[in-house]
Amino acid sequence: MKRVLLLILILSCLSMGKKAEKALPILGIAHVGFQVSSLEQSRAFYTAFYGFEFAFAAYEDREAWYLKINDDQFVKLVSKPEGTDDNRLVEVAFQVSDIETTVVMLRERGLDPTPVKKRPDGTLASVLVDPNGHNLIFVEYTSDSKQTLARGKHLGSRRVSDRLLHVGITITDEDAANKLYRDALGFQEIWRGSREEGGPDAWVNMQLPGDRGDYVEYILINDMKLNRRQMGTMHHMCLLTDDIQKAHRDMLFNALPDLERYGPLIARNNRWVCNVHDLDGTRCELMESKPAVTK
Repeated sequence: MKRVLLLILILSCLSMGKKAEKALPILGIAHVGFQVSSLEQSRAFYTAFYGFEFAFAAYEDREAWYLKINDDQFVKLVSKPEGTDDNRLVEVAFQVSDIETTVVMLRERGLDPTPVKKRPDGTLASVLVDPNGHNLIFVEYTSDSKQTLARGKHLGSRRVSDRLLHVGITITDEDAANKLYRDALGFQEIWRGSREEGGPDAWVNMQLPGDRGDYVEYILINDMKLNRRQMGTMHHMCLLTDDIQKAHRDMLFNALPDLERYGPLIARNNRWVCNVHDLDGTRCELMESKPAVTK
């Protein structure tokens, strides 16, 4: 009996130790960046239909404009006037409370983030590239960063959403993705689904550490060869709303064409959604916060 109790105690301690592994100081999604062929026209698009206001500009490799969703989250439009790539996704940025600690922890977990550098927007940042070539930016808002200086400003009353819930990224190898997002970064799976009943998994939602509940959505493509239209649909951002019907009416009032393809529908995750593609073909998904059908 004593041996059994000792074994249980040992297993319990091991389990506690595994759960107690320190979480990365990730707060949530900071921004998602997309290439656009015209900064002015894309700004007009997101301001007109979604009510997002211009917050600031920053010149990195290219000129970038940040449109504000809330005080911590932005849509980043990256100028590529000579023609956007088929893959318009530039980066997904995660806000952290301590960038130096984040980089140390990432290196302890066998990853190779870039050295911390102050970026043109005033943030302290480090970059990591995932197994599918997606740029992941870890950013700390400093006291003089443009994000901090814009707090409380540019929060338009016409916004149809004030929350960036998730970003969708294509994944060719789920196991390789899990070694990074789940095992190293500490993301947790909260949902998975298929395109048709009984079909293979197509989407996996991986929630970030922290209290916000933001997540990255794997779009499982395996060996699919994607064209430009498919890339624009799969690499997307999702905005949260408590009332999809009202949000859709507001967008119609904001001059969104009253077309069937823009209308609300129930998605595979049992949520009401609206899907609209921007001027370069990148999809924005507006999702209702509660289940469409209560079981």
